Amino acid sequence: MCNRSLRCRVIISLLVVLMLGFGTLAFNFYDTRDQLRRSIMLIQAHEIGSKLNSHSDFSQLPTHYAGGELSYTLYSADGKLLWYSANLDRPSRLHRGTLQNEIQLIRTTVRSGRGYVINAPVTLTDGAILMVTKEDKLERELIGNLLYQRTVRSMLLLIPFCLLAVGLLYLLMRWTLHPIQKAAELAEGIGPHDPNRRIPLNKLPDEVLPLARVANAGLDRLAQAYAYEQHIVGDAAHALRTPLAVLGLRLRQCSDQQTPNWPAINREFEQVHKLANQLLSLAHQDRIHASGQSDSDQTDLARIVREAASTMLPLFEMYGRNIELHLIDDVIVQGNPDLLREAIRNVLENALYHGAGLVTITQTNDTNTSAVLRIADEGSGVPPESQEAMFVRFRKGRENSAGSGLGLAIVRRTLRNAGGNIRFTCTQPCTLEMQFRIVT
Repeated sequence: MCNRSLRCRVIISLLVVLMLGFGTLAFNFYDTRDQLRRSIMLIQAHEIGSKLNSHSDFSQLPTHYAGGELSYTLYSADGKLLWYSANLDRPSRLHRGTLQNEIQLIRTTVRSGRGYVINAPVTLTDGAILMVTKEDKLERELIGNLLYQRTVRSMLLLIPFCLLAVGLLYLLMRWTLHPIQKAAELAEGIGPHDPNRRIPLNKLPDEVLPLARVANAGLDRLAQAYAYEQHIVGDAAHALRTPLAVLGLRLRQCSDQQTPNWPAINREFEQVHKLANQLLSLAHQDRIHASGQSDSDQTDLARIVREAASTMLPLFEMYGRNIELHLIDDVIVQGNPDLLREAIRNVLENALYHGAGLVTITQTNDTNTSAVLRIADEGSGVPPESQEAMFVRFRKGRENSAGSGLGLAIVRRTLRNAGGNIRFTCTQPCTLEMQFRIVT
């Protein structure tokens, strides 16, 4: 579980960094040993050669100092070998440096030699350089023991310090992740009983905020979909209640009558079937709108108008009504041809059942990107204050009319999904204006 826990990962990462820090400190202690050896040797060499020059009697130099054998090599100021002591098999190599170089923050180190032997240069009064070589076994062991003890003490202190660090890190992570845990507890309550609850964004760490915002946006979409489903269910129940009750009454009457009223029963079935199809069509259009997508199909506007008018023409002739078309050919608009054809047919059906006289369909191109279809009849029309309400679901011009009040709501949603719109523009003659987006 630790590989999936953010708290555990952060604590392990910080502990690794802590151990690396102590490792670096231990390595620095090790390097400090040689630095101290060189510094001590530089001090001793300065004490030995501070008053000498290249012409001094070097045979009088001490052969032992602080428990270690001393040997010497003399170089001129320009680096030429001048002399070296008899206890050396070969002269020590020339290295330049001072005590000030050794104690700088970024220092140029002086090589200490091999094994227990260490070399230190001292500049004489005339510029010559005397290399002092010493076997500093005593100093090396003393400094090594001191640093070893210091390292062991540090390592012993490391254990309680690490335990304290783990505890502090745990408390820090608990404090840091508390808003996330609180948000998770609140998110558990999100459901159908409380669809509007969201993850609180205040106090969340900045690194988690993008995830929380995306999650809230997803919950918003789910809440909209849930509200939409609830609305559709309510609409369906409201719309189907009366026709189903009437149909049930008709069917019960069949058992009491020797000759059932089949025409009435068929009308009720047709009304239920039509209403169910309208609800399905409206649900489909609402789903497209909720998804944020638009109808990207294309169609010839004049062609689908002629097709819609031809399907309605027999009904118009039966009612003694006429349709007159004034269209512009070869205008391609955005939208699915079947859905747009059904929308135009719905408007013509409204004009047939709720209008009067001649129905005129006139097409114009208002702009290079917009085509307008005006469908007018000679009826009394809709009062201006009620025109917008006609596009509300289940809203009828006359409550006792046979329609369901869904036709114009479906038409508006279909056109808006295709980038267009619909509205009333005139009362007498009653005129509906359908706007379409031209595809260039």
